[in-house]
Amino acid sequence: MLSLIKKFKSNYSQYTNKNYNETETRRDFLDPFFEAFGWDVANRAGKSQTYRDVIHEDKLKVGKETKAPDYAFRIGGNRVFFVEAKKPGVNLKEDSLPAFQLRRYGWSAKLGISFLTDFEELAIYDCTRKPSINDKASTARIEYIHFEDYLKRFDFLYEILNKESIEQGSLEKYIAGSSNKKGTESVDIDFLSTLDNLRTKLASNISKLNKDLSVRDLNYAVQQIIDRIIFLRAAEDRGIEEYGDLKRTCESKNDNFYNNLLGIFKRADGKYNSGLFDFAKDSISGNIEIDNKVIKEIINELYYPLSPYEFSVISVEIMGNAYEQFLGKTITIGRNHSAKIELKPEVRKAGGVYYTPEYIVDYIVENTVGEAIRGKKPEEIANIKILDPACGSGSFLLGAYKYLLNYHIEYYNKIKDRAKFKGSKEDVIKENGDLTIWIKKQILRNNIFGVDIDSNAVEVTKLSLLMKCLEGESPASIQNNQDLFNERALPSLEDNIKSGNSLINSNFNSEGERLFSSDEDTQYKIKCFSWDKEFSSVIKKGGFDIIIGNPPYVKEYTDRESFENVKKGNLSKYYQGKMDLWYFFVCFGLDILKENGKLGFIAPNNWITNAGASILRNKVLTDSKILKYVDFGDFRVFLEAGIQTMVFILNKEKINKDYEIDYCKILNKNIDVIDIEKFLFENEPSNDISHIKTIISKDKMLNNLITFIDSSKDKVLSKIKEMGNYFLTSENTAQGIVYPQDYLNEKNRSILGGDFKVGDGIFVISDEEKNALNLSKEELELIKPVYTTEQIKRYYADSNNKEWVIYTDSTFKDINKIKKYPNIKKHLDKFKSVITSDNAPYGLHRARKENFFVGEKIISVRKCVDKPIFSYVDFDSYVSATFYVIKPEDIDLKYLTGILNSKLIAFWLRNKGKMQGSNYQIDKEPLLNIPICNTDNESLKNKLINHVNEMIECNQRLINEKNPDSINRIKNDIADIDSFIDKTVYSIYNISEEERKIIEGE
Repeated sequence: MLSLIKKFKSNYSQYTNKNYNETETRRDFLDPFFEAFGWDVANRAGKSQTYRDVIHEDKLKVGKETKAPDYAFRIGGNRVFFVEAKKPGVNLKEDSLPAFQLRRYGWSAKLGISFLTDFEELAIYDCTRKPSINDKASTARIEYIHFEDYLKRFDFLYEILNKESIEQGSLEKYIAGSSNKKGTESVDIDFLSTLDNLRTKLASNISKLNKDLSVRDLNYAVQQIIDRIIFLRAAEDRGIEEYGDLKRTCESKNDNFYNNLLGIFKRADGKYNSGLFDFAKDSISGNIEIDNKVIKEIINELYYPLSPYEFSVISVEIMGNAYEQFLGKTITIGRNHSAKIELKPEVRKAGGVYYTPEYIVDYIVENTVGEAIRGKKPEEIANIKILDPACGSGSFLLGAYKYLLNYHIEYYNKIKDRAKFKGSKEDVIKENGDLTIWIKKQILRNNIFGVDIDSNAVEVTKLSLLMKCLEGESPASIQNNQDLFNERALPSLEDNIKSGNSLINSNFNSEGERLFSSDEDTQYKIKCFSWDKEFSSVIKKGGFDIIIGNPPYVKEYTDRESFENVKKGNLSKYYQGKMDLWYFFVCFGLDILKENGKLGFIAPNNWITNAGASILRNKVLTDSKILKYVDFGDFRVFLEAGIQTMVFILNKEKINKDYEIDYCKILNKNIDVIDIEKFLFENEPSNDISHIKTIISKDKMLNNLITFIDSSKDKVLSKIKEMGNYFLTSENTAQGIVYPQDYLNEKNRSILGGDFKVGDGIFVISDEEKNALNLSKEELELIKPVYTTEQIKRYYADSNNKEWVIYTDSTFKDINKIKKYPNIKKHLDKFKSVITSDNAPYGLHRARKENFFVGEKIISVRKCVDKPIFSYVDFDSYVSATFYVIKPEDIDLKYLTGILNSKLIAFWLRNKGKMQGSNYQIDKEPLLNIPICNTDNESLKNKLINHVNEMIECNQRLINEKNPDSINRIKNDIADIDSFIDKTVYSIYNISEEERKIIEGE
């Protein structure tokens, strides 16, 4: 570094002379500058193009524009930053155009930062901020360093430029700390906005000019046109098509611009054969009218200067992210044939579309595809069939395809005699070490398969895969392929990626009886998919080798129609109440998987304990071996959704003996993604991630919950279970009341209109509302005290309620019964149109047996954050479904309250119960499985009861106490009594000191 600085300084006038050019600057200064930071700029290691440290881009001149950055720096084949080089003498500090060029590259490639330099100056730019041609050179500039300050700032430069430091995550941490989030918008989100804008303009105009077009055909035509334009526009920026071809369709005022565009599309069909431009299949989009103005607008929006995108560096994965969101919307036709874009109903119910992050895709692919092909030759790999049965925009199939391409590149480049693979029909690698398009097509056709119910999603998946196939190609390589093979550039994927409902095999049952109506609308919605016919050769050979994906998460109550349709078909055996639609994908996935095939999904993590997942658990335990399980806990893999997720890798095999698996759990919801990636891909330990070897026992877990526990904990849990001689039952344990509507919500207020307010009581009313009803003595008998977590605490409940429930049971379904209660009827009639109870309009949805709410009982809070909450209650108390009521008559309830609130039972529930991340979910099944030791040692029993009495008394005093000193003393007493209760419970369960330490996590 010092020698470079001295050299530049001593010959400053020579290097800043106008005759000293950019190429010389790169050779004399920039190449050695970056080599000083550990980069193999000249590729002395002889790596293939895919894995080189640094790519020196061939610049494409388009008018005054340069179409690629000078250097792309990469780790493991993935870009980490760009460098745009200029010759000394260019004023990088003030000249805005070089900065705009660099930021456009970096932003389009979704990089955090990139560098602009002429060696004399080095500027670092934040590439998370969308660039504009009107920006100053200083906009988004994080650092500006003059060459004379390089040594002074060397530690800083080393941290962000040194290859080894970047491999350890230094660049990500720097970006996280320096990027100004204000005004940032990632390229995929912005590209989605552009796609939405294109769709809106096209849909409105096509609908207006082609009034005979159905909604379905309108959606199809718009999708086809957008896909074709995006494909060709990206091909232009990558040098495969001539830059400006699309733009030239709109130059002559006398032409029909859409006809010109169709001409380019048809020419592309002759060149690519991808199915994307197949007008024999598409008889719709070639026979419609579109205004010239609209065509010109949408084309121009994709070109500089209106467009900020540099398609040559936008990855297929980035486009896929945008398209995934794009597919969540649909076009509808309103009055006057106006088009409207809105969320699909199923997407609205799900709260949006959630694109799977790339690191999740990579992890699943590496542990399925990677394991399946390790050590295999290309001819062996050609027989491996990879499926995503709900492929969406194709992110998993794209990840699998990319993995296969990289494997083949490494394989062929390791062969010493590479000459035999060149210059013939068997040509598989180019001079630069990359695969030829011929072999890329073969891999795509042989290995990649997908299904989706959304035909537009299928088209996007094909588009993504075909664009990946074209990466790195040039007009010359495509022409060479045509000359050698007499075939067009791209493969047709009609036999690989198909549209249909993966879960419904046929319109008929095994007896030949029709299951679904034959009308067109029903058939389009059902979309039966016969696996035996559509993928007959794969199924006949035993099925798919690998199944991967992110299946749809749909609860039955949100989409009953989908479940009813699946239940009619051959997957009805996998149905049970309270299940999720994705369970079907696992069960059926295992059915169509080959023996020793692998299945890898990301899905919600509650299936291991959910009551509605017992069939799924048994299927997994019976037909597969769990190889890996990563529980993400409270960490949000999908940022927009509160879903707690997991990844599992299954191997299809019958296994009856106990076996060991890798179980990992993310413990910190705020953990950096980079730390998760380092753990998943490099086995780098983290204090925020638990990693244990745990035993899966089919005998113990079949028809039970699946739990992941290390061996030391398992021994303690086994002992607790052995000590259990008393269990709660369904007869003495019940969930609280399920209201149809307790209070008026915003949705129902908008339906009712008028003077109604959000929060108005319907079945649950306040003191004020109760008094305003002027109830008779007979009516007051239906009004019962309601208690919430405001009154119900650990051990103790305050009897001063603030709300009341209109306690009308299922007998009130007979509307004649309400006549005896006119004021209550009048009140409920106001809300009649929004009451959805099974016993509507006057009965509670689930009133439960009233004896549970009367007299002495224990009330359990269903969802607890820190520790389980069980409250002893000795007065009439009605509660909602957020509680369970425990009312056995054959055990002392204060004794039971002490047992249930102990650390020992918290430990049991944490490991054997139902958890949502770090939160307890104490539903009926976990409650009934708690092993309670009802000791016959009267001394210990009385000791525990006395401690519980003391705890109740202290909590009662705490509620009424106002003095701060007294409050602190009472809290200290409560902590001491808690400790005494735990010690007593340990004695009851005969827990040793070592076992206590395991329970308390010491």
